[in-house]
Amino acid sequence: MSFFLQVVHATKSLRMVFRLIFFIMILILTVQCRKGPLEPVWTTFRNTDGLANNMVYDIAFDAKGNKWFACGINRISRYDNRNWDSYTVPAELICGFIFDIEVDKHDNRWIGTLGSGAVKFDGASWTSYNESNGFPGNDVLSIAGDSQDNLWFGTRGAVVRYDGAVWTSFTHADGLLSDTITAIAEDSWSNMWFGSVSGNVAMFDGTAWINFTRPAGPVKHIIYDITPDSEGNVWIATVYGALLYDGTGFRLFDESDGLVSKAVSAIAIDSKGKIWFATTNGVTLFDGTTWTTYTETDGLAENQVTEIAIESGGSIWFTTAQSGVTRLSFE
Repeated sequence: MSFFLQVVHATKSLRMVFRLIFFIMILILTVQCRKGPLEPVWTTFRNTDGLANNMVYDIAFDAKGNKWFACGINRISRYDNRNWDSYTVPAELICGFIFDIEVDKHDNRWIGTLGSGAVKFDGASWTSYNESNGFPGNDVLSIAGDSQDNLWFGTRGAVVRYDGAVWTSFTHADGLLSDTITAIAEDSWSNMWFGSVSGNVAMFDGTAWINFTRPAGPVKHIIYDITPDSEGNVWIATVYGALLYDGTGFRLFDESDGLVSKAVSAIAIDSKGKIWFATTNGVTLFDGTTWTTYTETDGLAENQVTEIAIESGGSIWFTTAQSGVTRLSFE
């Protein structure tokens, strides 16, 4: 075959290859367009599936992606995406209600209890920190970690910081207006925020305290959750609605704005900046413009949602007061 014919043959072959590639690309784009947006998939887990019980008030994720659930009275559960395991706090610790659960950098599970203070579970043994060994209180109502690997505990008398070696307490004497603490969170500038049983909110910058007296309303009420966003705003869950602090002042959102109920128990923000509100009457999603509500009709186990947690993969978990937990994924 002459050189000229070889070139012609090679050119025709290349054209066929390019046409085939083009056809495949068009086919892929067509299939993707026909698939449309991902569909929501709701999955509920109850005690019949392996959850310790159906009364769930908090959830935490560990470094391996396991989910840990605070299951009401003296029990916690773990879900590894396939199997369930449950653990019971030893009877000698006299653990009542479990309010909160947190996982530290060493993979210890910390639970806030009514009666036994802060309880640490390392996977084999349980250790209680309470009044009998110097911890300031037997009731821990909230727990949160910060970017410096400290753990913060809210009690009925102090805010407590634990750096892995030293316990430090903060009270009225240090500038804290209300010291029965029900919510804790760290914002984008490493400030720590605290909500109290009296409706007061405090911010600690590592040196000084700034207190806000009942910004949601004049009557005493519980602050249930605090959730800062990536832009420096702070969202606060109250029975009056969801408070937004933008650095200069507060704005309250309630049913008139789009919430399904003003009684907000928890707030979470997903990777797209959308805000999820747990209420006593379902869950409301706010994308910055539109408010969308989800209830039992859509797939929630129960409308009284106690906590929301969002996995790194995008799945959203809702814990409920009496009906277990629901996972919302998109497929």
